[in-house]
Amino acid sequence: MMKIKLLFFVTKPYSVSIIKPIEDFCITQPNIKMAWFIVGEVEKEDIKSEIIKSTKEVKAFDPDAVIVPGNVVPDFWPGIKVQIFHGLCEEKKGHYDITGFFDLYCTPGSYITEKFEHLQKKYNTFIVRETGWPKLDQLDLSGSIEESKVAVGLDPLEKVILFAPTFSPKYSSSEYLFDSIKNMQYEEYHWLVKFHDLEDRSIVDAYRDLESSKFQIIQDSDILPWMMSSDILITDTSSVAYEYLFLDRPIITFRATDRHEKGLDMMNPDELLGAITRSIIDPSEFSESRKDILSEIHPYSDGKSSQRLIDIISKVIKDKEIQKLKPKPRNWFRKRQIRKLVSQ
Repeated sequence: MMKIKLLFFVTKPYSVSIIKPIEDFCITQPNIKMAWFIVGEVEKEDIKSEIIKSTKEVKAFDPDAVIVPGNVVPDFWPGIKVQIFHGLCEEKKGHYDITGFFDLYCTPGSYITEKFEHLQKKYNTFIVRETGWPKLDQLDLSGSIEESKVAVGLDPLEKVILFAPTFSPKYSSSEYLFDSIKNMQYEEYHWLVKFHDLEDRSIVDAYRDLESSKFQIIQDSDILPWMMSSDILITDTSSVAYEYLFLDRPIITFRATDRHEKGLDMMNPDELLGAITRSIIDPSEFSESRKDILSEIHPYSDGKSSQRLIDIISKVIKDKEIQKLKPKPRNWFRKRQIRKLVSQ
């Protein structure tokens, strides 16, 4: 059995929930040793492996692969650099930008795989393999929504609406929908709001003024338990819309840029109440479209994406596939930027 050392490189709080299923799988494999390198404030309570704090320690650990749910990674660290993405789909500009940092792109499903394979042929500086997205290994679809609500302390009989906007001012719905959401507090719904870590503080503070027994802002970095306990998702261009497809429940988007058929897409805030009412009356309205999109974006529901990822990484290392690639572009500017993130 091939021994392998893996380093998880994390720069955002929400990235921990993407990596955790990989760690959980690897703990069961006696041939795998793991460590984390964390930049910034991240919850560490659930991390079971060693945490490395400097480049000197990284070089001493000498990883065979560095797994990254982000856009950049120190190029001067040892090991092949593996991109596993911080979200499922590509509504935001830049999803297919080739930064020159990664040796292996592990994609979630055929739609994105095909696009990266086209780029692979163009550049020949990286490899593309389809594995599924590790974060979704945590989704347990065997229980009922009522059980999920009870698990997070919610009334199983209440309709629960999850609002999860992105942070980018160009795409975010949080400011536009504030008044409509505020005006709906008299309705018999329980509201959950999960902001992106980079959301503007003034917007978060405005929503905090709405907090009550029926309106709560979620502090957890992992959104999955709250997704599973909700009846409807409201979002915009956030990747959470594609994660929510697994639940086959209503999705309402505000000015989405792609795949409008995944649910009701609003252009104006005053459409919100009608969209919610329609979703409650007929939650299966877009079910076939949701399933079709999911089959392209992430066809795996076996909870084994982490295992596929590790199998692929091990094979790529064993077969020395990276050595057959062309040299990457130098990209000095971005590489200098990443050096500022890590200790020397």
